[in-house]
Amino acid sequence: MKMDHFRPTIATINLGAIKRNTSKIIKKYPGYRYYMAVVKADCYGYRGKKVTDAMLAGGVNSLAASLLEEGLTLREYYPNLPILLLTPVARELLPMLADHRLMATVANLEQAQAAASIPSLDVLIRANGGCDILGGPTNKDDFEEIYRTLKCGKCNIKGIYLHSYNGESKDETQLEYNLFAEMTKDIDLSALDIVSISCSLSLPRMEKLPYCNACRLGNIMYAIETEDEELEDTFSLSSRILSVYSLKKGQSVAYSHAYTAQADGEHIAAIPIGFGDGFSKTNIGRDVYIGDKRYPIVAVTMDISLVLVDSTVSANDTVMLIRDNRHLDEISAHIHGATEEAICALNKRVFREYID
Repeated sequence: MKMDHFRPTIATINLGAIKRNTSKIIKKYPGYRYYMAVVKADCYGYRGKKVTDAMLAGGVNSLAASLLEEGLTLREYYPNLPILLLTPVARELLPMLADHRLMATVANLEQAQAAASIPSLDVLIRANGGCDILGGPTNKDDFEEIYRTLKCGKCNIKGIYLHSYNGESKDETQLEYNLFAEMTKDIDLSALDIVSISCSLSLPRMEKLPYCNACRLGNIMYAIETEDEELEDTFSLSSRILSVYSLKKGQSVAYSHAYTAQADGEHIAAIPIGFGDGFSKTNIGRDVYIGDKRYPIVAVTMDISLVLVDSTVSANDTVMLIRDNRHLDEISAHIHGATEEAICALNKRVFREYID
């Protein structure tokens, strides 16, 4: 049964902006053989093949996901594109990667030993620049043992990649680059099909290295966590006010007296979104926009959030829960989360509208 969309809570994704952003980035940072779009978590919560299609139309020529399930779906959509899985999979699943031509990530010796036994499996070694979440060696001898294990096995070493964990810091990223260079100095990187060091945050800050022929594009295509003013906003989250009502001083609303009025005549607006949509209670205390004015969220329940407003606000007024990327930066600071977290958290209850 097809579900219709009735609730006025809508996430709007601008496909045209994603396509234009991608094209601008590739033009601004030339010289790579592979421009790899990172589309894990269903395109960072943007969701859907339309988003990936916009990136491909902008010029990317390869993809990176996280889960095997994501990779299999992408392979069904895109039979001929190179697709990397950024997260290692269990030993018994590796033949499935080979069968569907999905590139596997190997981060440690145990994973290398498992991958080496799989004929025709394409493998990328994930180098540890010092604080990689998957661990792995941080010295030359142990890294070379992984390389030798794969080289002597039945699999194909497709390449090596490095993930920078504080790309906003040029100094820290340079230390990671230095460690990568040390670990790989006796490996002929020119013989590998893919060598990827650059990513969304490091591209604008670090010079392209001669042996680096692939870059991974994630947040930057969405214009998230970037200072590039030429890139366009790509996401907004809006709704409409269900009702506005007044409180008396000392009157409380929502579960466990979530908010108590400090004076007579305070106005509360009810918005149809809540933690059942992935709009968590961490949003309490941060602002939304109604018109050009900011108003604080004072309560979040499963389906309804409450905003403290004034007498100028009426039922059916539009509320911008996430107005633009500047607002998204502010939200991430408030919830102590990643910038894309507020979008990734929104589940399939939230209707996605795609515009161009």
